Amino acid sequence: MRDHAEKPYLRERAAALLKIAGGQAAYAVAQQGLLRPRQPNTVYEWLDRYEAEGIAGLTIRDGRGRKPAYEP
Repeated sequence: MRDHAEKPYLRERAAALLKIAGGQAAYAVAQQGLLRPRQPNTVYEWLDRYEAEGIAGLTIRDGRGRKPAYEP
């Protein structure tokens, strides 16, 4: 998934989880192990969701993000 996922955010999350599985601390991965620094709580949330739901837990859920200003 780290190398072949269609969405860049999935590749980033998979890379973070692989580094944690390899023995790095989640805090260190969040601070300097990714392309851009993330909040440690964000990486811990990815880890928790992966442990609870597997690969499907890494996707962005419906209803997240900015809502349209005007309904079509």
